[in-house]
Amino acid sequence: MAKNKTRNNTRRGNNEGSIFQRKNGQWVGAITIGYNADGVQQKKTVYGKTRSEVEGKLAIYSNRIKSNTFEKLENYSAAELMKEWLLLFKKNTVLPRTFQSDMQIFKNHIETEIRGMKLQDIDDIVIQKVLNKMIENDYSLSMVKKTKFIFNQFLDYCEQSKWIPFNPARKVKVRIKDKKVYSGQMKYKALSPEQRTQFLEMLNDDPRKFLKPLCYCLMFGGLRIGEALGLQWKDIDFERKSIFVDKAATLVPKFDHEGNVLSRKTEIGDTKTACSIREVPMPNILIATLSDWKEQQKINGQNLHQDFTNKESFVFCEDDNKVRTYSSCRLTFDRFKKAHKIKDWHIGFHGLRHTFSNMLFEENENPKIIQQLLGHKDVRTTITVYNSVDQDYIRKSTEKLNEKFKVESLDNQEGKTLPTDFENYTDEQLDEIIEKLEKQRERNRRNKDFEM
Repeated sequence: MAKNKTRNNTRRGNNEGSIFQRKNGQWVGAITIGYNADGVQQKKTVYGKTRSEVEGKLAIYSNRIKSNTFEKLENYSAAELMKEWLLLFKKNTVLPRTFQSDMQIFKNHIETEIRGMKLQDIDDIVIQKVLNKMIENDYSLSMVKKTKFIFNQFLDYCEQSKWIPFNPARKVKVRIKDKKVYSGQMKYKALSPEQRTQFLEMLNDDPRKFLKPLCYCLMFGGLRIGEALGLQWKDIDFERKSIFVDKAATLVPKFDHEGNVLSRKTEIGDTKTACSIREVPMPNILIATLSDWKEQQKINGQNLHQDFTNKESFVFCEDDNKVRTYSSCRLTFDRFKKAHKIKDWHIGFHGLRHTFSNMLFEENENPKIIQQLLGHKDVRTTITVYNSVDQDYIRKSTEKLNEKFKVESLDNQEGKTLPTDFENYTDEQLDEIIEKLEKQRERNRRNKDFEM
């Protein structure tokens, strides 16, 4: 009995194309993409080294035809599609300043590198080259990660729209930590203990009366500059000795249809994060300064026929009783530093907030407490970014401990040093370290009491 012949069926269903192999071993696939004005069938042909490769390419075109986006994806470049996605989808899901940052990253680092490419040309190698180029040009690791994040979000959207079979950005690798290169200069973001006294004396003599209370809110309250500018007198409770932070002044950009910034306007909005809403206790030096400033504002209001001290008025308002802008404050602060010849201190408004953090660390305050005062979401940010305590202070403190307890050098005590690379620790691990430090501190107190 003759065997039935088997035949490999290379034809596929409608809009799925057909696949065959040439004599030279190359695989070819074709799919109908439509008809011209004369009714003649139009086909798209793809090639590959294997049948599965061709099947994958045909699947892409099949999905595009089914979703009625074939013509668009054929005529638009990947850069044009990403720009359209940013303007239509990304813009309405993030804050204006975040969108401004995303558009700058797209224009500066992505658009120029993928110009002329089609969406199917964007693979993990293309993306990796873009990121590697940024690293070679000494862009910060955070900027590189943001660039990868934009790629990932856009290609996720393309995958969900069935424009591509999978998101190639998932295969791209970026190192976890930034490479630290010693430059020979101290990267100290806060005022050193010696500079603090000089700085406060300079503020006392400065004719710009608002600058002193503003800097004190940052230096002795740990507020961000936007949070300080957003303060109203109703937020300051002199009886409870506290400041309630629940809003901030923010520079909000306005965009045209191409995503270009047309203008910027200072508005009062939410704080940076939900954790930033907090009640900050005021030390006596800040209470006295703000009390003096309120009295000064009463006099200023009488001279300008304004009420600068009602509960709705901004604490650091302009002469027209409107919110003071960050740019005008920065200009004033720059003039102040130039007049007192301290530009080489490289201190800014945020550095005063760092100074607040450092002073608390120097007093051995619990990092969790400092985290709450600063309004940080993660205690690791408090420890790794805001703990830049001056090394001279640390050295002097260590010498005092050595004299007090005569402890053998830690170099000779293996396994007894505390970890300093806090960035890799979870909150639970940090809590455990803090608990151990608290116990050690309590033992030291008991030893001291016993000696007395």
